[in-house]
Amino acid sequence: MRMLKKIEEYIDKCIEAGDIYGASFSLITPQGINQYYHGTQGRDEFAIGLDPAMIYDLASVTKVVGTTTRIFQLLSDHTIHLTDSVARFLPGFTHPEITIQNLLLHNSGLPADIDHLDKMQREDLIKAVYDAPLIATPGTTYVYSDLGFILLGWIIRAVDGSLARSIQDHVLYPLAMTNTGYNLNRPKVRFVPTEFDSLRGQIQGQVHDYKAFLLNGESGHAGLFSTLTDLSVFVEMMLNFGEYQGKRVLDENVFDWLGEYDEHGRTLGWERHNGQHQYFHTGFTGPAIAFDLDRQVGLVVLTNRVYPTSDNQVWNQDRQHVFDLFFEAD
Repeated sequence: MRMLKKIEEYIDKCIEAGDIYGASFSLITPQGINQYYHGTQGRDEFAIGLDPAMIYDLASVTKVVGTTTRIFQLLSDHTIHLTDSVARFLPGFTHPEITIQNLLLHNSGLPADIDHLDKMQREDLIKAVYDAPLIATPGTTYVYSDLGFILLGWIIRAVDGSLARSIQDHVLYPLAMTNTGYNLNRPKVRFVPTEFDSLRGQIQGQVHDYKAFLLNGESGHAGLFSTLTDLSVFVEMMLNFGEYQGKRVLDENVFDWLGEYDEHGRTLGWERHNGQHQYFHTGFTGPAIAFDLDRQVGLVVLTNRVYPTSDNQVWNQDRQHVFDLFFEAD
């Protein structure tokens, strides 16, 4: 497939240019899954060739693979509703006018992030999210916000008792995604390292996002780790309108919802490409996930662009070009 060749060649250029050290990537089609492992984890002791066992910090890809998927399941069985107030599940939350739909569309009016995180402990962060001031009237303004998905994770916990167990039982287990989860207990060498932090040292096998770190590695906005194989299976399920190997993971109505919303280029949980049935999401550490329901193709690209420092942001532009190659193929 010409598109795959173009993506492969472009990723190789990114590695050669030093934008990233390596990438694990796959193209998912009705004919099967093509997986590639180019480059290394990093340099020096991390100059280890990538292979299928490598585990990546998904950062904000957690929002769609874990949180949004479980929220969709709860919406489909009417345990929760888009119009429900967040405060119905989280009574201490300051803004009863904010709904689950607002959180999924990032138009809740909550700020993008929390200030002075470096001075906070876990309890401080929880209080800051519950008490966060609005920067806009809910439903009026798009602001991509981690806070909204932290709250969605807490709603899942309120309903199911545990966020990690809920995602494990209802999303990962049905898809046999055995190398995906929060706080994975695997040999350290299998984790692709992320940033070197002045306080935490070299981060490897521990969540990079500091808010998720404060929340014991378990949050609705970040914290999942995964492999290329597992994420490719997830995309295969999405391309098959919620079904995987005869198991119904998501109701088909979910895909009607995805097509129904298009606000500032976003639908529920996901970003949309040019108003088409094309959906994608990215994560701070470098990952990308995308699928096109009409063309029946999907893409996963995993890389650790924050290694050794998140100051290197070249991959963010590179990744956009990868999306262009994927979505705009003949």
